[in-house]
Amino acid sequence: MKGPAWLLAVLAVWWNNGAMADSYIPPPSVVREVFGRLGPVPAPADNPTTAAKAALGERLFNDNRLSGDGALACASCHPADSGFAAPTVFSPAATGRYERRNAPSLINVAYVPTLLWDGRLDSLDAQPIRSMENVLHLNSEINQVITRLTADGDYPASFQRAFGDGAITGPRIGQAIGAYERTLIFDDSPFDRYRDGDETALNDAEKRGLGLFMRDGRCITCHFGPNLTDNQFHNIAVPEGHLRSDPGAMAALRFDARRINFAGWESLEDDPGRALVTGDRRDRGKFRTMTLRNIAETAPYMHNGAYDSLEVVVAHYNRGGDLRPNKSRRIRPLKLSADQQADLVAFLKALTGRRRP
Repeated sequence: MKGPAWLLAVLAVWWNNGAMADSYIPPPSVVREVFGRLGPVPAPADNPTTAAKAALGERLFNDNRLSGDGALACASCHPADSGFAAPTVFSPAATGRYERRNAPSLINVAYVPTLLWDGRLDSLDAQPIRSMENVLHLNSEINQVITRLTADGDYPASFQRAFGDGAITGPRIGQAIGAYERTLIFDDSPFDRYRDGDETALNDAEKRGLGLFMRDGRCITCHFGPNLTDNQFHNIAVPEGHLRSDPGAMAALRFDARRINFAGWESLEDDPGRALVTGDRRDRGKFRTMTLRNIAETAPYMHNGAYDSLEVVVAHYNRGGDLRPNKSRRIRPLKLSADQQADLVAFLKALTGRRRP
């Protein structure tokens, strides 16, 4: 969506309907103006997406030989049946350890300008290589990976089909996986169909939830546009150290603090967020706004997997978050009733769409 059209549309909702009106249900025309539609899938000029390249990338994405000990693949942290997000509080890491964060969903990642929770990368093609070489992720060495793949008689032929010759190189591995990830486009949700004019696509609770999303719930402050994210960084006052006070969760995941690689962090309560990238203390505790598409499939939620259900996520925002340093001014109590919170959850579940063929 160009310019401030989404903001003007939201203001029009408030001005024309009144902030205190009950159960505001935005018509499809307003929803189209505010959210728009997903545009063409972007791809780098030097890596156009082709069927052969995406097929190769999908195979690499699921291949454990990309990890140092052969135990993990990209799909280990981004399984398809969990919305391409980690289904555990912390993501699995090399040598039986756990990551410090929950791996975010890759759904519609092609539209994301900066990657990971702290935005440290801006290239979808470079990210797989960085992950392979990261001791917290796949903990491998690219030349070792190339040797393994070259020894597999099928891979050179696949690279031939994808790139025009059978040479296996680090950049090509990244480009193939990036091409595959650009095919993970999900839309055609009940929300999308309602936006496009099908007023029966959402039930009454979902429609009320949409109205709350756009107005009293203030979700649209950060979750707007066709991919339902501002792609910015905010400190939304998520609780830290939640596992330390939950022995049941610790036991279920079968790990303890000694198996988590802190990489210089003092504790689970010490995640610097965006400040790890910028070095600016004002960015401490800020994390990227993630898309809400297929959010019902991607639990647990938040950068540290603090919440296991959408109901608990909505309750977090309703109470105005926790008491955290550097908390965003946008995070303040919503004062939604229990029924309103239930309607909002119903709408969030209506954001579950289907992958484009």
